[in-house]
Amino acid sequence: MSEIPELLRRGADASVGKTMSQRVADDVADRLVSMDATELGSRALTNMIETMYENGWQPMDLVHVVRRQHTVAVANLAAAVLLHQADLTDADARAPQDWVDQMSTICEQFPKVAARVEATPDFLTAYLTSSGKSDYIAASDQWLDVLTLLGQWQTLPRWPQLGPKPSQWPRTRPTVTGVAGSDSPNTKMLSKIRGLLAKADATDFEEEAETLTAKAQELMTRYSIDTMLLTQGHIDIHGRRVHVDGPHAPAKAQLLHVVGTANRVKAIWDPEFAVATLVGAPVDVEQTELLFTSLLVQATRALGHSPQAKKRKKAGSAAFGKAFLYAYAVRIGDRLTDADAHALEEVAVESADLLPVLAAQTVAVEAEFDRLFPTAKPMRGPRLDAEGWDSGQAAADDAHIG
Repeated sequence: MSEIPELLRRGADASVGKTMSQRVADDVADRLVSMDATELGSRALTNMIETMYENGWQPMDLVHVVRRQHTVAVANLAAAVLLHQADLTDADARAPQDWVDQMSTICEQFPKVAARVEATPDFLTAYLTSSGKSDYIAASDQWLDVLTLLGQWQTLPRWPQLGPKPSQWPRTRPTVTGVAGSDSPNTKMLSKIRGLLAKADATDFEEEAETLTAKAQELMTRYSIDTMLLTQGHIDIHGRRVHVDGPHAPAKAQLLHVVGTANRVKAIWDPEFAVATLVGAPVDVEQTELLFTSLLVQATRALGHSPQAKKRKKAGSAAFGKAFLYAYAVRIGDRLTDADAHALEEVAVESADLLPVLAAQTVAVEAEFDRLFPTAKPMRGPRLDAEGWDSGQAAADDAHIG
């Protein structure tokens, strides 16, 4: 039994990174099959998750890095053990709401996995048995998945802590007064905005999309300003990570950056893990992500319909697509900044309190960003395809932002 932890460590080291050795990983997996190792394997996985959480990682971060680099089987195992660990620690009752929302997202993205998770110390036995595969080769492959997951997670660096870590959670999550409930004004407004943007994304009629998006933008601007004035600038600044999928993830991150800038949110991009972090007032961060998602749908659709993109050969289409999305982001940023300035100017006429409150919030956002990322530096942009750039700017001029 004492040999198992060392085998798990050696197998994890051999599965990912500079020390990767398929021969060693296969040998370790074969030996684990012949041993009673599942309970210690379960404990190794949950201990690894707890270490990652203490190092600044959150549930969807851990899913994202695995899904980008490994097989569906490894991603499924990651989702399962994250849900298992949440059950063991009663996260649903103790964790911050954003954390609970991430666990719900994992359940939505991995419904079959969620149905198989059991809150038992020997999680792996129950999980591996439920797969329906019991022959020696299948069992060895399953242990390779376990070793790959341990190896991937153990290579992750320490990240900035966004909110309290699990060791700081109370026994029961405190009730937040004035925010709860599906009938609250905040919830109703956000639901209305989401509904308008969803309809704008789904319609094939340009005029209808423009009307819907304009209404959504109007509601977003008013909602943000009203929240600022009601709180008189006493808003907790927080961070949220956005996981960006390929292709052209850096260009998509640039779009997120310009949307954030127009909405008083700072963004920083981690190219190694394809993760952006937003820092701002909660309402502005929420709306930045909503608008980014909508504009990304429009940009992707415009790229797919571009006659120039269809003419390009496969080798040149990637360069065209990257340039298209970068140009789209830059032009959208100009339009959003102009729209935001116009809206703020109108409200400033109505309320003399707006500008001081806005200035105080800007200072608070800058301070929190500098605390989280004291060594952040601007990145140089890539060389881009000229035709793709021109097409992207033209598409951005046609995009519906209100």
